Amino acid sequence: MSYIVFARKYRPQTFKEVIGQDHITEIMEKAIAANKVAHAYLFTGPRGVGKTSCARILAKSLNCEKGPTITPCGQCTSCIEITKGSSFDVLEIDGASNRGIDEIRNLRENVKYASGYARYKIYIIDEVHMLTSEAFNALLKTLEEPPEHVKFIFATTEPNKVPSTILSRCQRFDFKRILLKTIVEILEDICKSEHLGIDQDALYAIAKAAQGGLRDALTVLDQVSALSDKQINAHDVTSMLGLVETELLFSITDALAKNDCSTALEILDQIIDKGKDIRQMSKDLIEHFRHLMILRIGETALGKMIDYPANIKTLLLEQSKKFSLKQIINAIDLFIQANDMARVTESFRLPLEVAFAKLTYQPAKDMAGAPAAATLLKEMPIKKDVEQVKSAVQPPEKKSPIKILSNNRGQIDIGPAIENNDEPSEIVQPEVKIEVVPVSGVLSLKLIKQKWGEVTHTVSKKKMSVATFLQDGVPLSLTENILLVGFPKDCIFNKESLEHQDNLKIVEAILNELFGESIRIKYQLVDEVLPKEEDSSVQDVVDAFGGEVVGRWHEE
Repeated sequence: MSYIVFARKYRPQTFKEVIGQDHITEIMEKAIAANKVAHAYLFTGPRGVGKTSCARILAKSLNCEKGPTITPCGQCTSCIEITKGSSFDVLEIDGASNRGIDEIRNLRENVKYASGYARYKIYIIDEVHMLTSEAFNALLKTLEEPPEHVKFIFATTEPNKVPSTILSRCQRFDFKRILLKTIVEILEDICKSEHLGIDQDALYAIAKAAQGGLRDALTVLDQVSALSDKQINAHDVTSMLGLVETELLFSITDALAKNDCSTALEILDQIIDKGKDIRQMSKDLIEHFRHLMILRIGETALGKMIDYPANIKTLLLEQSKKFSLKQIINAIDLFIQANDMARVTESFRLPLEVAFAKLTYQPAKDMAGAPAAATLLKEMPIKKDVEQVKSAVQPPEKKSPIKILSNNRGQIDIGPAIENNDEPSEIVQPEVKIEVVPVSGVLSLKLIKQKWGEVTHTVSKKKMSVATFLQDGVPLSLTENILLVGFPKDCIFNKESLEHQDNLKIVEAILNELFGESIRIKYQLVDEVLPKEEDSSVQDVVDAFGGEVVGRWHEE
């Protein structure tokens, strides 16, 4: 007798033998027992989880000589032929190769004829979503009102491609992926039956590679069973499938935790030299950091969300403590970006190398050890009053006839053209001035109030929305370098927006640059906010015309 692969040899023959789909098999058994079997079913779900097997079992349950029964005998002529796939009354049709309207027309004509010897004529159409729209339309009427002796069972991995007119005429059952732990238990039982020596880690590697599909797991186990003359280990499985060993993922992650890009790149090169699937490795890295994120958030309480044995979960928990949650999320984002970049560059190596470099990049060591900008600012000579640090590159003296104002509102100032035959006219970039005040003994609330307009203007260069919100605030107090800014109670949205961590950092960084000291900022809603002190020139105009300031912005 020819060799039978595990996927066929251990295929379930009754509803009780179906693994991991109790929510479906229980309903099917009750429907058969109560004689309430529908005329059309739609089985959906990922590959290798039992859709076609359940369709065959249902067909045997209905056509068994002792049936209808929830436990087909498996010995009568009908059961044997259905198991072999040779029954004339149970027709299995591949939707991918019989997808046209002509095939469906033939099916529609044949359903009129009674079954040969079985109780029902059953049509099992696999991958039904592959049928053309014309074929679906030809099937509609027959599917809605078929003869009493006809049953339809459709199976598909993509139910979203099945027309709603078909879905509404079927009872739908959604098959789910099988748990990794369950797959491991099934593989253990099969290995005992087949007398295969295999490590627990190897079983987990097979189950993990199957991604919830028992048929895929049996296929992989069938492949490695050729190594039955020795104890099968995880390395045998990963080598055969081109997977990256878990140890290497831990090694790369440890290198990234130490900001050691060189070691991470060396390990990546070793993995590529071994012929591993670099695309799969990219996915494995994302999953690895997903595990770190879960354990960093909930530690052992969320351990059940990770499909690994206990010893691997312990290692993951220890490694998760080497990162902050923000670092882990950033790494996941970068690896996802690397996958997107790979589609453009058609290379998975370069995007991963770039991701490693970004994760281990340290600004303080950038540009051959050049000191950071903050250090330079502190080392600059400071006068007694106020020193202006101008840009080393002066703006050109000749201005363009059309100048875009720096208020970022899109206003255009059309002025007279200045003729210059030697140089082309250019758009003038505004000169950015940073005023630095002495660090000790000078910083005060009064000084901050005087410079508050310059603060909001400088913030607008970084993020316009933050500057807009900040304009409605008024500095209230300065205590131990903590600046309290007050807002009217109707500006609660401004306050909450400015309290976002990113916006806080922007404003505090500007304050540090302008005043030369580390200033923290807090926001508070107050009952009454005193009006801002206007410049003398502005106040003179307001007094002369008896007006009031209704809005302000900053122009250079």
